Amino acid sequence: MTILPSAARQPATAFASTGMASSQAHETALTADLRALHQLGTRSHFTRGETIFGESDDETHAYKIVSGVVRLCKYTLDGRRQIIDFMLPGDFFGFNKRPEYGLAAEAVTDTVLTAYPRKQIERLEATMPGVQKHMNALLSDWLLSMQHHIVVLGCQTAKERIASFMLRLLERTGVQAGERLDLSMGRQDIADHLGLTIETICRALSELKRESVIAIPNVHQIVVNDLDILYELAEGGPRDEDAGYAPARAAAPQRNARGLAGPRLAS
Repeated sequence: MTILPSAARQPATAFASTGMASSQAHETALTADLRALHQLGTRSHFTRGETIFGESDDETHAYKIVSGVVRLCKYTLDGRRQIIDFMLPGDFFGFNKRPEYGLAAEAVTDTVLTAYPRKQIERLEATMPGVQKHMNALLSDWLLSMQHHIVVLGCQTAKERIASFMLRLLERTGVQAGERLDLSMGRQDIADHLGLTIETICRALSELKRESVIAIPNVHQIVVNDLDILYELAEGGPRDEDAGYAPARAAAPQRNARGLAGPRLAS
């Protein structure tokens, strides 16, 4: 009879416990790595309209938004502006692993940021796998978000773009249908983000209000009354341009918000 070593004779539950312990150890290590990253941060304050960094500035810091809203934008030589995205509280931006930023970052409102020196982030990445994994995940989320926006700009009508924009804000902020959605950005900012004129933005919002899809309590807030109709618009669902939109579905399908929200830095 062969006598198994004591380790080999352990019950299956012992191996499960070992795996659980290993997983817990990994999570502990990851938490420690991210805690080291957060310790690098210093608070910075920017007033409304203030530039945080320019397109060709050296990439010296990455940022996490504590409060306020930031727009990332690109300017052409003749002064035209394309807003690439709006960064909201909890979003992380400014870390592209390139010598220069490539985009300008401007405070839409009075904003508080946590600034992380790039060189120190790179040192942590070299020694702490959890930091490198986390930064790569942020860049991946950013790429997915930009892919979604390309589809919006390339395939959707003005009203569909407005619907997609509002849905994305709802998903990122956690605001529910029937609740007030704050719009810190002005109509011109929204127009420059969606590739439309301010007149088209105002006309599309007025149409949605007239159709009772949304309510507009004031210029800086919107209430979504019919979430299903917004989803139908954003997804190019069935609608009759003359007779109005198709009846609302009984329930909106579950959607994966990954790629629609801005890149987040874990707290």
